[in-house]
Amino acid sequence: MRIPTKFGLTFGFAGLICVLSFIIILSSTLSSKMVLQQHARTIMENIASYTIDKSQSFLDPARKATYLTIGLSENDIVTSQDPHSMIAYFYEQLYLYPQFSGIYFGSATGEFFMASRYNLLETTGFFTKIIRLHKSKRSVQKIYKSAAGTLIRKQSDPSDRFDPRTRPWYQEAKKRNELIWTPPYVFYTSGKPGITTANPIYDKEGHFLGVIGVDIEIDELSTFISKLKISAHGRAFIVSHEGDIIAYPDIDKIKQYASGEHARLTKIIELDDAIAREAFLSLGFPHDNFKLRTPAFTSFTLEGEKYNAMFAPFSDAQWAWTIGIYMPEDDYLGEIKKNGFFNIGVSLAAVIIAVAFGLYIARKLQTARERAEVADRAKSQFLTRMSHEIRTPINAILGAGELLAETGLDQDQQEYVSISQNAGEHLRDLVGSVLDISRIESGHFKLKNDPFDLHTVIQNIQAVFSQDARDKGLELTVLIDPKAPRHLTGDATALKQVLINLLSNAIKFTPAGVVALHVEMIGRRDKPTLQDWVSLNFSVSDTGIGISANKLNSLFDRDAREKESTPGNSEQTGLGLAICRHMVTLLGGEIHVTSEPGSGSTFAFSAQFALASRVGAPNEPEKATSCPIQPSAEEKRILLVEDDERNMLLFTLFLKGLPHTLNTAASGELALLQHLEHPYDLILMDIEMPGMNGYQTIESIREHEKLMDWPPVSIIAISAHATKETREHCFLIGCTDYVVKPLTKEELRGIVSKHLEG
Repeated sequence: MRIPTKFGLTFGFAGLICVLSFIIILSSTLSSKMVLQQHARTIMENIASYTIDKSQSFLDPARKATYLTIGLSENDIVTSQDPHSMIAYFYEQLYLYPQFSGIYFGSATGEFFMASRYNLLETTGFFTKIIRLHKSKRSVQKIYKSAAGTLIRKQSDPSDRFDPRTRPWYQEAKKRNELIWTPPYVFYTSGKPGITTANPIYDKEGHFLGVIGVDIEIDELSTFISKLKISAHGRAFIVSHEGDIIAYPDIDKIKQYASGEHARLTKIIELDDAIAREAFLSLGFPHDNFKLRTPAFTSFTLEGEKYNAMFAPFSDAQWAWTIGIYMPEDDYLGEIKKNGFFNIGVSLAAVIIAVAFGLYIARKLQTARERAEVADRAKSQFLTRMSHEIRTPINAILGAGELLAETGLDQDQQEYVSISQNAGEHLRDLVGSVLDISRIESGHFKLKNDPFDLHTVIQNIQAVFSQDARDKGLELTVLIDPKAPRHLTGDATALKQVLINLLSNAIKFTPAGVVALHVEMIGRRDKPTLQDWVSLNFSVSDTGIGISANKLNSLFDRDAREKESTPGNSEQTGLGLAICRHMVTLLGGEIHVTSEPGSGSTFAFSAQFALASRVGAPNEPEKATSCPIQPSAEEKRILLVEDDERNMLLFTLFLKGLPHTLNTAASGELALLQHLEHPYDLILMDIEMPGMNGYQTIESIREHEKLMDWPPVSIIAISAHATKETREHCFLIGCTDYVVKPLTKEELRGIVSKHLEG
């Protein structure tokens, strides 16, 4: 089922709107998504960097404090020999750095000096512990003070058997002989997560004195990350390489309690946050021993929701920690997804509007198309009718002239007949050109590719205009470049049309002086493996009235005219320079003009032709000659069907003298009766006739042949319609051959010979 054009256009237009809307929405969504994803990544990178810097600056004072203590010890400013100065220095550090929960020193002999914030008697008080050894006598002194520094209690504790040398921080620092950081753990006294840094101390002679340690509470890190603005539902956390949660927005979730055991840090796989657990697992590392050296981004889906996460290691290798950040994709893409429905609604509205508008446009286009088709059909019918009506009398004129040329004429009479024949042929070509104009404008014009003699073409054109030039007292000169090949292949008719138009205008607008036609070779290719061709330049110059400069640019436009105010001048006629331009373009060249008012004009154009073998006589114009007919073994019967009396008489005279019987019929009905009564060997059938036309007559003949089982007779269609459609239709209904009026005697006798003797 064929869809009407207007609906096809409408739905095509609507479909185009849908496609464009989809592309725009998709492009906008993807672009926005890419931008927002990059923005989300940047946010996570910035938060990770900021958190790492903040955490490291939070921990760094402990390292500085230990380094300072080392320096003081090396200079005997803070030593175990002066415990009061050492304890005072420790409390000074506690006041400076609130994150410090305690500072202590364990000597190589087992002595211990500590200043701590955790007072069992007063929550905000201070606690001092001093273990001394004197002549193998051990003393343990515990001092409790208030936040203001007043003494609450001072007591000895002989039962205290604490030895710093047995503690992991002491042993690791002494063993590694450098500053060390313990893995995070939960402090026994405060129950808060913390970390210890320890460093060995030596005197100035390099003797080992002991280890100084600093306890740092890291619960503030959890408070810090809980205040980070990541996204509506995004979170950050810090995890150690052993998989312990060091910081989390909800600090209560980072500790685990077991019956009878001290509290420990929560492992990442135990964390009461399924999203954080899935984010960590998406890295693909073991949960209890992973080392991340560079930032990593990952995406994962949990319960149908998509998340993006980032993990970045601390820049200082002493803290083997990693910060993790995750955020739901909907936190930054949710609005885009919601707007997708709105965009779809807008697109549907646009489609509805587009369909309505498309129907309106389609209706307008359909109307315009129908009008254009009607106009085009009317134009084609007019051109076809005009071609037929003009070609028919032209056939008689040219045929009569050809017969007259065969009689005994003196030199002047022969010249007059030659002029008449050339003018008739020019008129015949003009009729063809009218159809060419229509084909050019519709894009259906095709150049011929026949061999021709360049000199003959130019001489014939000169003969056409020689009398007009003499009548106006003009000198008409023709000059052909000796280097220009005369035997070419191409469309000689198109070349003649352009030259005739230019010469006609030159003579028309030249009151006195010279009109010159020059032909010059400007290029040539002779290669064995390629088609040989030549490029020629044709120029028509005159000494006429010239053309004003403001009209030169539009001279080759459609319907362009050049009319000066000089009395007696008339408008430019002929095929028109616009048609010349189209013809020249098809010939593979360009046309241009140079002119000055009062000094004449020069029209020049280039054209390309293939080289051909010798065509005709070298220097003589073509003349009508009789085609010799070989005697036939038996006389054949020919039927000429033609409704025009002039053409019937002309064709009869053309065929006079043939060794065959020629009968005539003035209509299709009569031709059919004659053929059925006594079949003919060859029928010359005019196509355009009143009553039963040539098409109908041919179809009837072919039908009777099938019914009576007769062999098909040769039927030559003779038509004044020089169109491709007419030719194709003639062969479709059963014509043996097809010729176009006007016909020469040679052409008609040749076609008869071809089908009777050939």
